Amino acid sequence: MDGISVVEYIKSHKIKAVEEIDLEKSTIKYSNFIKNSSRISKITGEEELVRAFLVTKFVNELDYKLENIEFEKEYNIGRPKVKKARIDIILRDITGNPFLFIELKSPSEYEKEKEEAIKGQLYQLAFLEEKEFNTKIKYLVYYTYDAQNEDLRDLATIIDFSKFHNYDAWEEALYPSVSDEIPARYEKAQKEPYKKGSKRDLETNFSPETLNALRTNLHDVLWGGGGTDDNEIFSSLVNIILAKIEDESDKTNGQEYEFQVYSYGKGDQEELENNEDLYDRINDLYRRALKKRLNVEERLVTKANIINEEKFSLNKLRYTVQQLERFSFVDGKNSYNGKDILGDFFEGIIRDGFKQTKGQFFTPPPIVTFLLYALELDNLAIDKLNNNSDLPYIIDPSAGSGTFLIEAMKFVTDIIKYKRKNDLKDSRDVEDKFHEYFMPDHRENKWAREFIYGSEINFNLGTATKVNMILHGDGSTNIFVKDGLSPFKMFVKESAPNFLNKYINDDLYHNKEVNKEFDAVISNPPFSVSLDKETQKHLNKEFLFSKKKNSENLFIERWYQLLRENGRFGVVLPESVFDTTENKYIRLFLYKYFKIKAVVSLPQVTFEPYTSTKTSLLFAQKKTSKEIEKWNEVWTKYSNDYSKLKTRIENYLKVYIEGKDKSKYPSIKDDNDDTIKSNLFKLLKNFVDENDKKLPIKELIEKYKEEIIDLLKFDNDLVDYFGHVNIWWVFGEVSKETDYDIFMAEVENVGYKRTKRGEKSMPNELFQVNEQGEIVIDTQNPKTALDYLRKQVKWD
Repeated sequence: MDGISVVEYIKSHKIKAVEEIDLEKSTIKYSNFIKNSSRISKITGEEELVRAFLVTKFVNELDYKLENIEFEKEYNIGRPKVKKARIDIILRDITGNPFLFIELKSPSEYEKEKEEAIKGQLYQLAFLEEKEFNTKIKYLVYYTYDAQNEDLRDLATIIDFSKFHNYDAWEEALYPSVSDEIPARYEKAQKEPYKKGSKRDLETNFSPETLNALRTNLHDVLWGGGGTDDNEIFSSLVNIILAKIEDESDKTNGQEYEFQVYSYGKGDQEELENNEDLYDRINDLYRRALKKRLNVEERLVTKANIINEEKFSLNKLRYTVQQLERFSFVDGKNSYNGKDILGDFFEGIIRDGFKQTKGQFFTPPPIVTFLLYALELDNLAIDKLNNNSDLPYIIDPSAGSGTFLIEAMKFVTDIIKYKRKNDLKDSRDVEDKFHEYFMPDHRENKWAREFIYGSEINFNLGTATKVNMILHGDGSTNIFVKDGLSPFKMFVKESAPNFLNKYINDDLYHNKEVNKEFDAVISNPPFSVSLDKETQKHLNKEFLFSKKKNSENLFIERWYQLLRENGRFGVVLPESVFDTTENKYIRLFLYKYFKIKAVVSLPQVTFEPYTSTKTSLLFAQKKTSKEIEKWNEVWTKYSNDYSKLKTRIENYLKVYIEGKDKSKYPSIKDDNDDTIKSNLFKLLKNFVDENDKKLPIKELIEKYKEEIIDLLKFDNDLVDYFGHVNIWWVFGEVSKETDYDIFMAEVENVGYKRTKRGEKSMPNELFQVNEQGEIVIDTQNPKTALDYLRKQVKWD
């Protein structure tokens, strides 16, 4: 609401509580029937418009009389020097007792000033009013108008002063308000229920300041006092928000919302419902949401509870419901002056409420942004829409709190709708799809309901991911609270489509099941964690390397299973994947099934203070079937070469080390010295140099005996996949025939350095930004890792 709207409201009513008002001159004149009205003649801020609006409503809508209204009553406070304090409005009953004892605030200050205003003004002055003037106050009222709605709705906290006679008692009960609307005709303040499609529907327009203050209040109350696990509070709040989303999504016009605190009875018999009834109803909403929106199995749904009462009290549940009930989280305005306010609101809850640990930490947004650009998700989205009237299917099978998916959703929308809209074809098909996926503006992310998928085994984070996606503007995302390594048949949901539930057998992957439905995988998988028992049962059937211990390597297999031919991934991996002996098998897997495009090594500070694990970003593209078949042909060719060579070398050892008779070994009996040396050099490759050619055979063998023995070994547990060969010897030969360029970079600065005390800005070698904070890519004069990568890496 702006000042003009208030003035129009004031001037439209017959009874003139406000006789004159001039916004240009900032002057106002109230009726002389109002006590102390002469004290106010200037409009010094929006709070005065709130007063003008309220008293006009008093006498025109609520049936109160002007002569029962008093402004700015003074009280003596403070010792030894007496100060004057004033209450904004008193509305007295026919006996002269204060019926409403009112402190006003402007809409922008309402939430953030609430505690000080109620404690320091209302309660302090109410105590003085009753003590010094022998009166009885009925209600304390903290009031403003709803600045975002055209129907000029009340926004109030109304406290039953006889029931909560001091602030501490009201605080201990977690700040109950008997209503958020001013009662008419001295009736008991009573809460009218919120109802879809009615005048008292949920608020859909709200400012960032309102939501920021709401988040702060929730945090202070729910996390305040200590003694409770931070993540338990976080999960409870996320569950409550999910229940609210379920309620809003399910209701039709004329239905009362279930996510609210009801009041029962009338007049003096009216009471707010008890905590147990409220819990049962909200818990039922939560269970419905788990089944419908998180695809949780029925047997688990029946056991789930929205809160753990031992750690999150029913009073806290009531408080949270009362704080959230008036806002729409489904139809609410998702952006405000370019800000994604509902999404920012929830990400603030994640940031402040979820305590990250070494085993469970989130990828910083700058790293995700770099990854999305390096993966060329922008070009992929443009090409898909232009050529197929489609968009890329994107998945994160270890989604955490949804950072990768949220950033990908915003990224694609920003690219298609704003930054590169001119790159779209002007065909009717493309235009129709653009409107279907990205319009209207307040639903611009709705394309994600079909094209973005995610899975997260941690129940709390999986729920948070779903809520996070909804509050960023997508209400139907395919998020599964399930281990991302589970068999595809286990990814079941009630509604279609569900591309994650599809699978076929892949004869190039040892006839194991693959999905092959996704264009891009973006992820930061868990490193070296123990798998849950349910997942472990399925691993042998679903994965080649099920008995290997590193969980990140199983996710590498899962990425192959998920991606289509030429599908691509951009992921975070520990550097141990790239350089340790125990991980050589997964490196060979990557080379066999993928074309490695780029590796970007990150500094150790990237994920501090949560972990100091050295990480790299890996970018790769899945090979086509023909490319994998070609690899297999080349591998078989050099495996056969190795097997023949191995037999000969083993016999050489018997002859020249053990002194056996050469003629007894048919495979080498005709080999002359030049042939024997040639075979030894072929096995040893880079171990030998030019001077070694002059050595006698026996000396050459003795000099490199350890190396030769190592090269004749093979990994027993990898025989089924790579044969009875030394895999790195064979790979060395294969790589010569299948050689290609890989972009490699190492950065020392990523734009930030985080500690437990906060975040410090640093130089950024990943990418450059302009004055508006937008990423700038310069392939003509490259300066950053992203510039060089986008210049050199070509995607098929």
